[in-house]
Amino acid sequence: MAKDVESQYAEALDWIHSSMRFGSRLGLERITRLLEILGNPQKNAKFIHIAGTNGKGSVTAMVASILSTSGYRTGMYISPYLEDYRERMMINGKKIPKEKLVELVSQVRPAVEQILKEGFDHPTEFEINTALAFLYFAQEECDYVALEVGLGGRLDATNVVTPAVSVITTIGYDHMTQLGNTLSEIAFEKAGIIKPEVPVVTGVVEEEPLEVIRKRAAQSNSDLVIVGQAPFANVTWEEVHPETIGSDDLSPLRGPTIDIIGPDYRYDHIYVPLLGKHQELNAALAVAALEAARVKPLRFTVQNSEEESATLPIALDHQGIKVGMARTEWPGRLEVMHKNPLIILDAAHNPQGAQVLADFLKELEGRRIICVYGILGDKCYKESTAFICPLCQEVIVTKPHTPRALDPFILAQEVEKYVEKVTVEENLDKAMELAISKASSNDVVICCGSLYLVGPARTFVRKKFGIPEYGGE
Repeated sequence: MAKDVESQYAEALDWIHSSMRFGSRLGLERITRLLEILGNPQKNAKFIHIAGTNGKGSVTAMVASILSTSGYRTGMYISPYLEDYRERMMINGKKIPKEKLVELVSQVRPAVEQILKEGFDHPTEFEINTALAFLYFAQEECDYVALEVGLGGRLDATNVVTPAVSVITTIGYDHMTQLGNTLSEIAFEKAGIIKPEVPVVTGVVEEEPLEVIRKRAAQSNSDLVIVGQAPFANVTWEEVHPETIGSDDLSPLRGPTIDIIGPDYRYDHIYVPLLGKHQELNAALAVAALEAARVKPLRFTVQNSEEESATLPIALDHQGIKVGMARTEWPGRLEVMHKNPLIILDAAHNPQGAQVLADFLKELEGRRIICVYGILGDKCYKESTAFICPLCQEVIVTKPHTPRALDPFILAQEVEKYVEKVTVEENLDKAMELAISKASSNDVVICCGSLYLVGPARTFVRKKFGIPEYGGE
């Protein structure tokens, strides 16, 4: 029976991935009609809709963790995945079961055939993924869904929901072919997720893109909450020194602890388990989003020891936020996979992300850094390389698992401007094995440049050292 499920699952995945040949075409016509045929499952839950150049995945993971910890049945939709397709759609931290995905494909496939008969173009793979996820969350009766935008926002397939709150994390230069060449053009696309009278939370404080978001929020009669260290921000945070909370751990391998201060709320000593100072903003955004969404206390029924029902209140309170944030998992983003040698995976794939990674690597001063590096050809690889590679003593250039990968020999020429010891090893597993074999116990192996690199690298490291899967049943 297990083999039958596996074969059915493989067939379902083949059908989903076969849509890749139709490319990535932004637009809402196909997804809107597809969801109509399926009964508009996206209307069955409350959504926290999250866009942004960087940080949207981290905020999505934080929001989902806090909500599920607080007692809500919580869906999470992300893209792309690292190791397993089923990471795309999770409930309370667990991947969708294979048999459930098979069942959903059997429902979505006829709907796709129907819209083709009606004269629509074939849905893209992302549109099919999104329809499957909405159907899953509806059938499993999720209370909330943390919904990550795929690309941009205005014309993204996720932009068919009316959320409880819209979040725009940051605005930077990425996907310029689709979104525009200026920060204001990119902000216009991302601000397209703002809906009438739905609150908006943003971490954008730069004047050019922020003005676009302000204007769209005003046109939509939407309250705007600005999160940041700027004087005009509504929500800010303060870093808590470890000694304040009785800790002497000053290691850069420990995430920050912060106090989050809003206009009428304050959450003290919130530990953020994700590494890097940039996660302070992401944590404040997650909390501000839940506050803006006015998440209500939840009541549910349990059995006490006398077999009688008791109704207990669960509020989204300080404890729920504190515990939920501390439980957040977001693999492949400054993720420590092994301690001796220190093996870190980071999916930094644009200059903004590369600068964040560089800031973290500077904190590891005094340790030899061996970098396994690969990037996509449509990214600003010269700028990213200039941030990361001067901090490395040795770089092994390899190839991400996608046809969009930059030729590693072209990348190596750029890397050689900053590093003397450069090796090209196109096979990623061999590149990781080589880096680990070269590292002493005090050295650092960092694998970075693309999710399409970090995902397979994570599988390699996980199997080598016996590390459990992310989101396992």
